[in-house]
Amino acid sequence: MVERVACLSNGKLVVIEEGREPTELESPYAEQIGARERAMVRKNAWKTQGRGAAFMGGGRSALWGGGADAELPPARIVGVTRGRVSGELCYAISTGVVSGVFAQKPGTRDEQRLFHHADVLLREVDFSFADEAFTCTVDGKGGTSAIGVLADDGKGVRTVTEGDVLDRGPRWQPGGVAEIVYASAGIGRTQSGAWAGLSPFALHRLRLNDGTVEVLVSDAKYDYVAPVPVAEGLIYAIRRAYQAGPPKASALGVLGDLLLAPFRLLYALFQYLNFFSARYTGKSLLTRGNAQQKAADAERMMIWGNLVEVAHDADDAAHGSSASREARGYELVRITPKSTEVIAQGVLAFDIAPNGDVVYSSGKALYRMAPAKGSKPRKLADVHRVEQIVIC
Repeated sequence: MVERVACLSNGKLVVIEEGREPTELESPYAEQIGARERAMVRKNAWKTQGRGAAFMGGGRSALWGGGADAELPPARIVGVTRGRVSGELCYAISTGVVSGVFAQKPGTRDEQRLFHHADVLLREVDFSFADEAFTCTVDGKGGTSAIGVLADDGKGVRTVTEGDVLDRGPRWQPGGVAEIVYASAGIGRTQSGAWAGLSPFALHRLRLNDGTVEVLVSDAKYDYVAPVPVAEGLIYAIRRAYQAGPPKASALGVLGDLLLAPFRLLYALFQYLNFFSARYTGKSLLTRGNAQQKAADAERMMIWGNLVEVAHDADDAAHGSSASREARGYELVRITPKSTEVIAQGVLAFDIAPNGDVVYSSGKALYRMAPAKGSKPRKLADVHRVEQIVIC
């Protein structure tokens, strides 16, 4: 069977086969939600147009992000995993109100609903053939998240971790041993309970048989995220430098900020007006800069709570990927009980093929690389803003 690579990009699922153009896997459920949203927009159009807009305060709604186009959250794919049978993909869809897990073989549009619930918001699913179960990330109250396991009957999710923490990216340990490896960070709060920051992400392993949790990798200098356990004692993950929070302000820095404050306010006002000009007239207030300069502008994407800038493809010559300086801070590492080895720089998402090859994204393109030391990456396709990769 032909090996496929599924990429989660901007809430959509892109499927890639070598030698073919990338194709989008279309979810009938997501399309149904989208059609319902568009119908609601048309139904409520009078509230945001003409005199109806003035009467209903449509101008204010548009100004603050409301209005008819915000009536129903869009359906987005928020997680993908290998399916239960050969060639199948399973994926989680969320509207921010309702979540579900669905299955489909690419190219068939024969979608099967495995789980659907309005009281659970889940993402980052992973299926284990050996354990015959799904694990996922479940959003909780106060900005927390936990690891969950879908019930056998598909009617509920059982959370298996708890606490004032962010538990993310669960993956089953191979071998059917009922163990889940995931990334976890403690949440710091003020006396009033407001969010104050996160501790470094560490890699944990949960044994479902007895409920014990073991810390596998922890370092005060680094976040370790997106773990992929390959075998006992061998884990791939993404490592980035830990940032505890904004640096403490110095007296000189405060003085500089005060002097620059008027200019920053003027710049913010200009950008504000430029946004509305581009949105409602299609023309930007900015006229300087040629097409080449605009093409080289950085592209931004949110990865694990951090805003990352991904540079233009002209940077490929540096190290075989198109990651900018910020993205290069994301390292793919191979972890054993005795060592941690950097495999590639500028890796924002990845997966491991059955033969040990690494397929990863720089944020602008998809690459494949053999596990041997010194191997050079080979570009598979140009796919932007990839958040998750699954080889199926």
